[in-house]
Amino acid sequence: MANNVYELMLILDPNAYAKDPAGMADMVKAMVGKCGGEVLASRLWNEQRLSFPIEGHRKGVYWLMYIEMAGPDLSKVSRECVITDPILRHLAIKIDPRLVETLVAMARGEKPMPETRKIDPIGVEADA
Repeated sequence: MANNVYELMLILDPNAYAKDPAGMADMVKAMVGKCGGEVLASRLWNEQRLSFPIEGHRKGVYWLMYIEMAGPDLSKVSRECVITDPILRHLAIKIDPRLVETLVAMARGEKPMPETRKIDPIGVEADA
């Protein structure tokens, strides 16, 4: 079965994250690995006030991940997110294969390499 790449956004409990940032990062990576996925990029996105309280929390830590896994295994990750206490909310979106390299490079803090094309003097693309 072919693997897909997903963008997984988590909202974490800010108190749990403040106590052990490295532990929280390891926890979410291990959770994906346990469900049969591979983490391509994982990083802190933002910490900010929430639009509405979630489980009594007014602030949340947004954690961004790009993961590669088989489609049916995504439900396992979703289930793990629901039963893991420090995760307040989660959202997974399938990424178009044409965008994967660019999005993962940006999440890692790398500069994405532009696609090189040869253009003849008339302005028409030529075969490379």
